[in-house]
Amino acid sequence: MVKGPQIKHSVANVDGIEVFYRENGPKDSLPVLLLHGFPSASHQYRRLMEALGTSYRFIAPDYPGFGRTEAPEGFTYTFDNLAAVVHGFVRKLGLRRFALYMFDFGAPVGFRLAQLDPHAVAGLIVQNANAYDDGLSATARHFILDATADEIRRDLLTLQATKSQYLDGAADVARIDPDNWTLDQHFLDLPGRQDAQVDLALDYKSNLAEYPRWQAWMREHQPPALVVWGRGDQIFMEAGAHAYLRDLPSAELQLFDTGHFALEEGLPEIAPLLARFLDRVSIMKIAVIGGTGRLGGAIVREAVSRGHDVTPLGSTDVDVTEPVSIRGVVANHDAVVASVKGSGALVAKGAQALLAANVGRLVFVGGGASLRRPSGEMFIESPGFPAQFLSTAQDQVEALRILRASDTDTEWSYVSPPPVHLVDGPRTGVYRVATDDEPVVGEATISVADLAVAVVDAVERRTFVGQRFTVGY
Repeated sequence: MVKGPQIKHSVANVDGIEVFYRENGPKDSLPVLLLHGFPSASHQYRRLMEALGTSYRFIAPDYPGFGRTEAPEGFTYTFDNLAAVVHGFVRKLGLRRFALYMFDFGAPVGFRLAQLDPHAVAGLIVQNANAYDDGLSATARHFILDATADEIRRDLLTLQATKSQYLDGAADVARIDPDNWTLDQHFLDLPGRQDAQVDLALDYKSNLAEYPRWQAWMREHQPPALVVWGRGDQIFMEAGAHAYLRDLPSAELQLFDTGHFALEEGLPEIAPLLARFLDRVSIMKIAVIGGTGRLGGAIVREAVSRGHDVTPLGSTDVDVTEPVSIRGVVANHDAVVASVKGSGALVAKGAQALLAANVGRLVFVGGGASLRRPSGEMFIESPGFPAQFLSTAQDQVEALRILRASDTDTEWSYVSPPPVHLVDGPRTGVYRVATDDEPVVGEATISVADLAVAVVDAVERRTFVGQRFTVGY
């Protein structure tokens, strides 16, 4: 019996808005946030989710004013507000790192989302989603800059207009399912929906003002990108696809002889491109400061074994106490792991410098001596604490204090092994974790190899942000 991917349909409450979404794929894979366009909703991605959902995780929400999402009376329909709801939705689902698939309205929503959480974006898939003046057709410019509310209702929100969005520019209209525009129009004709769409159409000019900021974000962050475009699009012209290469020169650009809804005809060709791209962006670029040491080396080996691009850094490569030195070697990395020890308060100075360098995502490997016994006493305060470890332990305690006291954009995590009991042993891939200041299970143990597993898990999943966590068996 052949089993296809099961799509689940759920609702998440985001500040009183019931956001409907579709989801499928392996929970442990990189999430792909599918951002739909006008006049559609998450249902436009059903075929893509069915085609690739056994191997990749897809999450497709409906915006307020679209599909099955229910917004309360009085909600103001602007692109800022749509993005704020999607940002809340992402936080509600606990998504720390994801790829963005942006189509049409998905660009103004997605780029705002990227600016709100720039380190979360693992990659961009851009499909007929405009971010440049170059891509605006004369028709698009008219409706964005000059159209009245009455003209928008008459010329954009009718069944004929909805149908034309699918068929204009298509090479073979027989390959496009008529149910698409029928379902879109059903939702457009619900009470209050056309008012919402008029408000968004009138607000669309705000996106043109944002184009330079979106372009600057791309130039600064250089996310991996796949640009696929229906070159027959009557709304967003082919020039808008080529324009992305100005700011993302490493992006892959693929053009198709179809229209605005390029997936409808182009799915058999686009799906393999998307799969190949997702395989690539699932690989993270990780800098490991202290990567030549015992524990740092284990972290390097663990990350490499998972296919990540790892940069091991020793004391000759970077001065961990100098923010400028740090920035110079970790630029364009997705995450930094720091596993350092040394004299002269090196650990605490390193924590301070890493925060000042604003490295984005930081997993700081500290010690377990600051964990507490059930009595509340820190292990470092115990009379029998080994004297040979005392200076390093005090330095690690200070590093944790610095991280906890920081007011920074750096998404830091501090990982503690069990007190004293970091041992040699096999990699099992099995461990327990806690986020309070007590060890997982009394004075538990963990092998160096399995502590490395926990560190790389935290990097991949972006868990324990702003927290100390500890592991043990």
